[in-house]
Amino acid sequence: MQQIGLMGGSFNPIHCGHLHMARAALHAGAVDRVLFLPSGHPPHKHAGLADKRDRLEMTRLAVYGERGMAVCTEEIDRDGVIYTVDTLTALRARMPDCRFHYIIGADTLAVLHTWRRIGDVIELCAFLVAMRPGEDEEEARRLAAQWAACGAQMRFLPMMPQAVSSTEIRARLAQRLPLEGLVPPQVEAYIRAHGLYETDGDDETRKDGV
Repeated sequence: MQQIGLMGGSFNPIHCGHLHMARAALHAGAVDRVLFLPSGHPPHKHAGLADKRDRLEMTRLAVYGERGMAVCTEEIDRDGVIYTVDTLTALRARMPDCRFHYIIGADTLAVLHTWRRIGDVIELCAFLVAMRPGEDEEEARRLAAQWAACGAQMRFLPMMPQAVSSTEIRARLAQRLPLEGLVPPQVEAYIRAHGLYETDGDDETRKDGV
């Protein structure tokens, strides 16, 4: 059975931290492939969200040439608000011989209870948890243990956290600051060529909503 890692989010824009998490999952042998799932219509809409086709193209550019990584348009192609449980159900129907592992930042552990039909989600996938700078690992492991007691499969990725966020990147773009080391060069070229994020907006990665 092929092990598939899933990375969902607005990717507004995708950055080197996202790729770092995907590489960690691959290098640890936790998954055979990682599929990136840019969200077309995040449950919590916010200002500063680039058009879904721009975010899709940036994600494609970011993973181009990355071994074991690909982009899935499941959440771009669907109409309406997108929820993880619907994506997992659709992917399970299309890929019945695969086992799915949703890659999340440790901060997401505290809000998993807000995800639509979380009971179904934990039956449809396992979770790979990545620590981020400044997070309390002891607290993250406590929350993971609570979810494990509810039947969720939790595994922490061995990786060094990277201090980079989409919010920071958009703020730097609004101030006309360089992005070296924060996003792949091809992504920065696309952003500047299309005039994206010239004014700062409010965002962060998708929270699944209810």
